[in-house]
Amino acid sequence: MANSSFKKVSSVFRHKVNEIYEIHYLGGVVKTTADHSVFIRRHGRIMAISTKDMKKGDILVELPLNIRLPYLKGTKQRHKIIAHNFPEKSNLTLDVWNDDRNLAEKYAYVMAQKGIISQYAVVAEVGVSQATVGNWQNNVHVPQLLSKKLVKLKLPNEVKVTPELMKLFGYYTAEGRGVPHLEFVFGIDEKPLHKDVISLMQKVFGVRPALEETSDNTLRIKYYSAHLGRFFAKHCGSGSHNKHVSDSIWDLPKEYFLNYLEGYWRGDGYLTKSGKACMTSVSKQLILELSWLCSMHGMKVGIKNGKFTGGRILKNRPLPDGEYWNLIIGKTTQPFADSINQSPFQFKRAVVQRIVKNPYKGFVYDLCGVDNEAFFGGNKPVLLHNSRVRDLFNNAKKAQPAIIFIDEIDAIGRQRGAGFMGGHDEREQTLNQILVEMDGFTPNEQLVVMAAT
Repeated sequence: MANSSFKKVSSVFRHKVNEIYEIHYLGGVVKTTADHSVFIRRHGRIMAISTKDMKKGDILVELPLNIRLPYLKGTKQRHKIIAHNFPEKSNLTLDVWNDDRNLAEKYAYVMAQKGIISQYAVVAEVGVSQATVGNWQNNVHVPQLLSKKLVKLKLPNEVKVTPELMKLFGYYTAEGRGVPHLEFVFGIDEKPLHKDVISLMQKVFGVRPALEETSDNTLRIKYYSAHLGRFFAKHCGSGSHNKHVSDSIWDLPKEYFLNYLEGYWRGDGYLTKSGKACMTSVSKQLILELSWLCSMHGMKVGIKNGKFTGGRILKNRPLPDGEYWNLIIGKTTQPFADSINQSPFQFKRAVVQRIVKNPYKGFVYDLCGVDNEAFFGGNKPVLLHNSRVRDLFNNAKKAQPAIIFIDEIDAIGRQRGAGFMGGHDEREQTLNQILVEMDGFTPNEQLVVMAAT
């Protein structure tokens, strides 16, 4: 059985439905149609069944997946954790200044044409106003990317993506802001965090901060650089409701993610009495991204959602009502616990708790990959399958008499020795769905199924 991996989407199919099913399972929820397939574990096997055939107590196939290995005489029960394939190394670098190359090229052209052609002709060529052309040629209001010498902090042109940078991103996601400059805000007594952030910023960017103690017992660690603020905001968002993980983290080794998670958790998390690691945010996107990344790295997580009542006064303004999301990492897999509590093979399965059917008028989408039509979905990843086969047959029945033609049928036939999850790969599941639909034909249906290799 293989680990999960990213695949390019080769095509997208959409169709309308009248209802949506919400499958609530331990620690998460996923929305599907009645005809979408969901992979479940039943009788020691993994199989795909349609949502409408599911029932309470079914066990979903999730990430991370804990499977038992064949028993060896004289040994303890062996397990294997199936998660995601991440690279072991990274050579990625990030542009600190976020220079606009197109703007630089326009500026170079404007300056090269000074005294050669009219400003009107230059405007027609580069697409900026005549006032801008005049200012540039007179060295007034030149593009900011060309004004680095005016910036007091001597920033590098680019930084290498390292575990230290990821930890800074984590701190920023929890307690940072990027407008109008970069700053981190911690409690006045959180001295280890102050020291860590200052040390990391010095190591990664070579800069030192200005420190400001406030009347509400916080310490602001300030870096008076709009460029640094934009850099952090670009990669991790700006404002508590808009924070998110850096795009780069989805393709980085586990060590990098653990450093990001540690920075975020130290700023915005805590340990429960039972040893679970919890993090709370008003950014739904952030918690969903962390849920997926933790799961893909083999950590068992759950998500809770709640609302809080506003009214508390902050800076002479009442805070409005709001909504928050809570990420919970199980005590046996969370990386901040003592080793005595860690056991990656002991975590609860994704048991279906209830299935809710809701009216819906709109489109749903099937994402078709290169190799198969199985994919992970939900606010924590569970394995799903497209509904195209059932949809194909349902549409044919409505339009009968009809002919269903399947080209290259051999591409979805079973390949000897290429089993998936006990001998049932996605292509075989698709073929099985076709056979099941054909088996359900009645004598009165005017349908013909044809296939070619």
